[in-house]
Amino acid sequence: MGITRRNIIVGSVAVLGLGSAAYSFNTHFLTAALADHMTDKGEIRRSTLPDGSTATLGPESALAVNFNDERRDVDLLAGMCFFEVVKDTQRPFSVLAANVRVTARGTAFDVSNDTSSVTVAVDHGIVDVQSSNAALGASIQLEKGQWVTMHPASGRVDRGRREIGQIAEWRDNLIIANEETVDTLVARIGRWLPGRVVFADRSIGSQRVSGVFDLNNPLRTLEAVVHPTGARVRRITSLITVISPL
Repeated sequence: MGITRRNIIVGSVAVLGLGSAAYSFNTHFLTAALADHMTDKGEIRRSTLPDGSTATLGPESALAVNFNDERRDVDLLAGMCFFEVVKDTQRPFSVLAANVRVTARGTAFDVSNDTSSVTVAVDHGIVDVQSSNAALGASIQLEKGQWVTMHPASGRVDRGRREIGQIAEWRDNLIIANEETVDTLVARIGRWLPGRVVFADRSIGSQRVSGVFDLNNPLRTLEAVVHPTGARVRRITSLITVISPL
């Protein structure tokens, strides 16, 4: 079989992917140095925080905790986490993810940082969400079942409501997508899939898809997500998966 332009493109992307894998490896060690709680690929772990609140970390996620007599601050350094917060009227509980800050006193909520977007969803109680995103305004309040997703690059803000059983559905190895960008979904699925996932054509990642996706087979799930865009998935090595046009 002769060498085609597509083979050259995919091969070049694979080489770039190896560079990306090396960069991610270094980033992983930097995150590990800052984190108090951290998970590996495909791992979901529930941890108890110093005040008795619980944090359920999704795969490849990390938290840094800073509690004192006046505040309870948590940095979501990477990935996703479902928080069940012990009520303390004297010390607000605050989570920072990228440029988004979520504050609650006693509630349960999910925060996900998927590289191209940050999502906050409330299981019960009330949280305040603040961001530098102009479209969000100074702050908004979310109640039971409500969610908001902020896209830093475009400035777009999406809002909606879900059934309570659909909040932090990743805990059951599911993704429920409602007009999500492909790159956001790929970033999330990649937390279950060994190695790194790279795009041969970045325009694929900007397209939007909807559906319910099973993470028990992440490679097949990845294929299902990109199929509506006319793209395909190639597992080049154990370290690199490439998404490219057909």
